[in-house]
Amino acid sequence: MSVFPEIIRHIPQRDYGIEGLTVRVDHTSTGTVYFVSAEKEVHFPEHAHAEQWTIVVSGKCLLTMDGATRTYQQGDTYVIPGNKKHQITLCAGYAEVDYVDDPCDGEA
Repeated sequence: MSVFPEIIRHIPQRDYGIEGLTVRVDHTSTGTVYFVSAEKEVHFPEHAHAEQWTIVVSGKCLLTMDGATRTYQQGDTYVIPGNKKHQITLCAGYAEVDYVDDPCDGEA
């Protein structure tokens, strides 16, 4: 069962080709909103993008920036500055909501 309510499950999914990862994406006129959940551990390699604000809905993740790794859990928030290289690992049972300051984030 999804941690997100039915209203969120109507938002289109983006396929990252990673089993157990569900990402729903909604573009606004000013940014992109992501609803992310991981049924199993997911490791995203180092990458960068526009500024991002995240709130952890459930579970925990490990975020690495500038060589330091921090753990974030349910209720925690964090900001990733724009164009800052970072790496993140989502633990099984993790869910988050992200806002990325780019209305076309992730679109080719």
